[in-house]
Amino acid sequence: MWEKEEIMRLGLQLKYLWHDVDVLELEVVASNGKFSGASNAYVSIGGLGEAAIALKGFPRDLSDIRELKFGEFGRESAGGCAQIRFFCKNSAGHAVAEIQIETEDESNTGSRWNLPEQTAHFFGEIEASAVDDFVAELRLLEETKSGAASLRFADSPTC
Repeated sequence: MWEKEEIMRLGLQLKYLWHDVDVLELEVVASNGKFSGASNAYVSIGGLGEAAIALKGFPRDLSDIRELKFGEFGRESAGGCAQIRFFCKNSAGHAVAEIQIETEDESNTGSRWNLPEQTAHFFGEIEASAVDDFVAELRLLEETKSGAASLRFADSPTC
């Protein structure tokens, strides 16, 4: 069982781990309370700023769909991947984040028990104000190369 201090608000968090001149390494953790996933992903320098620009102002209308991708899926790439699709689920404009997370391929252990990547796929309701906060935090994470950017889900408890 997790201690209260360990429980992230329900949502998505991108946490800075490391960078060089080309890439940032992020820890991606997400949970909707029933499902969760975590992975490390590599993002090009400037990629978080581009993600902030792509997500700014969501949702504009009921048909607005935005997608962000951090890292690459599949065994051919280093690191894991997280893909987030933002869309409105109904005519009332309730917004949702669809999250897919894949761990890095760790099947090169040399054992006969080689296993495929692990994946998680789930949804969380979001509010426009949470998206605005996430966009600002993405920009800050890109600029400072430290800290984290968090997207709260609408049913996130206050901690």
